[in-house]
Amino acid sequence: MLLENFYKIIHRKEREDGKREIEIELNPGHALYQGHFLGQPVVPGVCTLQMIKESAEQIVNRPLQYVQIASSKFLSAINPLETPRLQLFIRLEETEEHLFKLQAEGICNGKEFIKLKATLMTNSKKTHSL
Repeated sequence: MLLENFYKIIHRKEREDGKREIEIELNPGHALYQGHFLGQPVVPGVCTLQMIKESAEQIVNRPLQYVQIASSKFLSAINPLETPRLQLFIRLEETEEHLFKLQAEGICNGKEFIKLKATLMTNSKKTHSL
């Protein structure tokens, strides 16, 4: 995990449509929110991308890194004090080139907050880079 104690996974399940559903609980008391932004915390977009990548790593049980982000739409801000629980829906397909095509969407209080299409690859260095 890139940021210690930033979030925890509450529940995971595989759905009939092939997507993985991951329920996440944010830690609204994390020190990161003192700078982003004090008094009105917002989950940084880069942290959302990292949570998706780390969730994908758990699905394939290996370290991954982003190779390409084809599209990333941040549709709404997340205030962890108001809505500490998120749902991620992830579809991963491994290609013949041993890359992973990822499609993800995030839902918070019934409202979509991110849509992501990306390509990931195995990270043999086992670092936590985006």
